[in-house]
Amino acid sequence: MIVYLYLAIAFVVGYFLGNINFARIFSWRFGKKDITKVGSHNPGTMNMLRTRGFGEAMLTLLFEAIKVGLPALGCYFIFNHYFDDFGDLAYFISAFGGILGHCFPIIYGFKGGKGVACTFGMFVFNPHFWLISLIMFVLCFFLFMFIEYPFVISFIFILTMAIYGTCIFAIEMPLWYIPIIAILWLIALFVVFLHRGNIKRFFAGTENKVNFKEKVFGHKQKATKKDEPVNAEAQQSEESAESTKESKKEEKND
Repeated sequence: MIVYLYLAIAFVVGYFLGNINFARIFSWRFGKKDITKVGSHNPGTMNMLRTRGFGEAMLTLLFEAIKVGLPALGCYFIFNHYFDDFGDLAYFISAFGGILGHCFPIIYGFKGGKGVACTFGMFVFNPHFWLISLIMFVLCFFLFMFIEYPFVISFIFILTMAIYGTCIFAIEMPLWYIPIIAILWLIALFVVFLHRGNIKRFFAGTENKVNFKEKVFGHKQKATKKDEPVNAEAQQSEESAESTKESKKEEKND
């Protein structure tokens, strides 16, 4: 029975580590701005990409992945050493706690991110998933060049990994792998639920796009026709301002 107590401790420790929000930390450290007051107001990697750029977004992704994956990996080795065959379960319980801590942090009034970067960390640090998760990350990176809706890319990654994990653990199907499969799909459904607003806006045609090429390579899109009247108005206002200045000068000279 003591093993279940330690599993509960792993979950609680993971939860409180998940409360550390690196999007908040980096946005304030590098830009002196509260990430929850700009862009989509979401303290996560995608909002960092929108408002702070590619470099800080990747830094956020890295640290959010580490805060969930590294403690879970520590639990994996500790439980495998002291409790035979409980390493995998301890890993995913700790990671699940970290994801919940990120999405519902008690220190921020339960207002957190959507858990995509943390879920990536859960997969990439796992001994069973690290290779396939890196491959999927590279594929999703290139897909992002063509699909300008970040939540779609997130769904592709997480659902693919959940299906892969189900296949891996269902091969042997010992009793303790059943809750692991349940955790995988619970996290997948959880992330989808947290993106319900994005899904509604997508079908309503109001979801914001992210020009990934511009963020990564600094390639700006050409101005659209909608921008031309605005630019024309700005040009006219500048010309009128210059004309008034010249008229004032002439009056002074007179």
